[in-house]
Amino acid sequence: MAARFLVVAAVANIALAYSNTVPVVAWSSYSSYALDSLPAQLDSTSHSVSLLESILSSEDICSHEAIVLVNQPGLHASDLRTLSPSTHIARSIVSAPSSRQYPYLPSHSEHEYGLPSIAQTVSAKCGSRFLQYTPGQDKVSLQPSSKHVLCINMPHLDKSGQARKSTMAQHEILLEHELSSLASVFPNHLIIFSGSPLVSHSKRQVPDRPILDLSASDSFAPTNTTLPAGGILKKYQLLTPGLITALLIAFFVLVPAVMMGMTALASIQNPIRSDVSKSFNAQERKNQ
Repeated sequence: MAARFLVVAAVANIALAYSNTVPVVAWSSYSSYALDSLPAQLDSTSHSVSLLESILSSEDICSHEAIVLVNQPGLHASDLRTLSPSTHIARSIVSAPSSRQYPYLPSHSEHEYGLPSIAQTVSAKCGSRFLQYTPGQDKVSLQPSSKHVLCINMPHLDKSGQARKSTMAQHEILLEHELSSLASVFPNHLIIFSGSPLVSHSKRQVPDRPILDLSASDSFAPTNTTLPAGGILKKYQLLTPGLITALLIAFFVLVPAVMMGMTALASIQNPIRSDVSKSFNAQERKNQ
């Protein structure tokens, strides 16, 4: 029983260790020192934002005609593993002269909002044209005669189960169309595809925006009583790491200990009674 608990606890610790990580994959159409100089595995102090800054601060980063930063909130390493080998992302990584894959990087709380700032810094450094847009929603005009730094914001990936796999396939098709168009305009390109922590729209913090907008004409905003679609796990966060640990301890330590104690108590038997019968006469027994 103790060995079983240790195995379950080890698996739980591994799952919790990967709970706050995001994947980052990068590839280039030409040989890139920015990618080739990176180690195959990063140390524990590296996180997603520091990796992006390390790549984009390389000396040869400005040699690319286009630098494409793709960000998808909610993306997991398992989502990339479920993609078919025939998809654009998989084929590009395999055939790229330079590529790197980091499936589990500690996420940074300001990844989603810090990405445009990093892209603008690279744009100013290389004298490139900066564009930020969402594929399928925003129209952009490219200038083949100038270098570009593009920040592509993919839709949030907040599904689960089979719906998540289907949504990821649709997003990959959308991204494939966008990257193929960019590759035809800019043959020498560097693409960085990364995930970021998924933050609900209702709790998202907007930079440079006051907490209370006193300029609004209405004193109170209308109350939104519409509940989000989905089951109870979609509406509320029930299974927290602390609750999961408490349940594991309760079911694999406390419950077995109580059951063993009850079994031990039930196995206790009364000693054989040694009471002398009332009809017993010691004098008669002696005369016999």
